[in-house]
Amino acid sequence: MNINLSDLVKSVTNEVKHSDIIDTFIKELEEGIRRMNDNNIEEFTIDRFEGNIAVCENRQTKEMINVKAEELPEGAREGNILIRKEGKFVLNQGKEQEISERIKEKMDNLWNN
Repeated sequence: MNINLSDLVKSVTNEVKHSDIIDTFIKELEEGIRRMNDNNIEEFTIDRFEGNIAVCENRQTKEMINVKAEELPEGAREGNILIRKEGKFVLNQGKEQEISERIKEKMDNLWNN
């Protein structure tokens, strides 16, 4: 069941006496939703290379896609986390570091128990 947050807010505010605060909140919420939809950022992991093609997994949908290696950032390798925004891929090193630390913590917990 998909809920349109903007419609939900509008229906709730129809029940409430309008005020400047509510109007401002609705405008900010709608703008935030619009920005999220405009950004349309996807995150991928490079699973492997097959010749000049990188096989990448969408981290949210688990869909596998093929990307020409020339479309990837220089130095991209298996295991890298990529962000695709407006059709261009960039490395997400912050996310890679976060995942690496989480894996290290799990391994430390495994060996210390």
